[in-house]
Amino acid sequence: MSIPPHLAAFGSRDFRYIWGANALGGASTWTFLIASQWYVLSESDKSVFVGLFTFASMLPYLIVSPIGGILADRTERKKLTAITQAGITIAIAVSAVLSFLGVLSLWQLCILAFAAGCFRATQESALVALVTNVVPEKTLLNAITLNAATRHGSRVIGMGLLLMTRAPLGEGLDITQFLIASGLLGTISLILIVRVRKKSIGESFVQTGLVRGMINGVKFIYTKHEVGIFIILVAFHCALVMSFDSILPVLTRDSLGSEDEFLLALLVLSFGGGAAIGTFLLAGVRSESGKGRMLLITGLVSSISPIGLGLSSDASISFIASFLMGASQSTFMALTITYVQLATPDQYRGRVSSLYILHAGGIMAFANLGYGKLADTFTAPIVLVITGAVFLLVFSSMGVWDKVLKRTFAGNYQAVP
Repeated sequence: MSIPPHLAAFGSRDFRYIWGANALGGASTWTFLIASQWYVLSESDKSVFVGLFTFASMLPYLIVSPIGGILADRTERKKLTAITQAGITIAIAVSAVLSFLGVLSLWQLCILAFAAGCFRATQESALVALVTNVVPEKTLLNAITLNAATRHGSRVIGMGLLLMTRAPLGEGLDITQFLIASGLLGTISLILIVRVRKKSIGESFVQTGLVRGMINGVKFIYTKHEVGIFIILVAFHCALVMSFDSILPVLTRDSLGSEDEFLLALLVLSFGGGAAIGTFLLAGVRSESGKGRMLLITGLVSSISPIGLGLSSDASISFIASFLMGASQSTFMALTITYVQLATPDQYRGRVSSLYILHAGGIMAFANLGYGKLADTFTAPIVLVITGAVFLLVFSSMGVWDKVLKRTFAGNYQAVP
């Protein structure tokens, strides 16, 4: 049976298992994080504490990603992915046990979120490199795009659990049940990744030490302009328009009048739906001109949609803005990681992927921490409007003066690893 162009990468058996594992693993993570964020807000009544929890969950992307990149280049990538998924699932299971016993506290959640984040930050480098190795180059964009869709699109699965219950935390359905569901999703993800057959190692013969290997990766991205410019662009993108997780709960409570996690789940579900649809449409784009236009359009929409969310006090408009945020931001990130991978030799792909994640997730950790405090001081809508406007200015300026971005927007991107 022929496979539609938008799903070309699914022709690979191993990719199907990797995609399923990443989708369910992502759903497990988002179920854990979103339920925990609302739990923290309901217990503390302070957005700054939600920011603290989000900071703890994202900090590993800053401090662990470089080591994860080295491991992804020097160990068998499928095995590393399985080990890290087991670690994530164990951390979530511990939080479920503590919640069941009635002793779960903020500091325990932060520690467990940090532990799960360490495993996830290590896993992502191995996953991106593994995906690159299980599909032919002609379907690389399709594979990376479909895999990227699981990062935010998997929110749909986790938030679907919240919406199907239609019961607030603490009233008939507590956080324990969400944590158990998260652990079950993580377990299924582990089973799927174990079934992957491909054995992939970036460096078959290691000649440099750990520190030298990390330094070589950093030197590569900052001396190869075709890689560095996209990583810098992603850093601004994540710092300014993707660091909204810590302020979304208080936004739904204060701007939309939500008294439980139901509207929060709807907004996250809308974001995830936009991410899934946006990346699915991108998966069918084959031409360089089409990819270039998509990068330009999604960069602009990534700037404008948070402003719309911040200015809205109507739930339906907020859902539309959230949908556009998901569609544009996930597509933007999928395109940038594709351009980075195309310009990177296989022996560096784990480290470069980890540095890409470091610039994205590490910056988001501190931004979420700061925005949580700013939301308590100036309100969440003001934070969303100002950060969206600043990214619009930054993106427009970089697009005008940088030669690689100008060529990319025009559909003439060329990079040889």
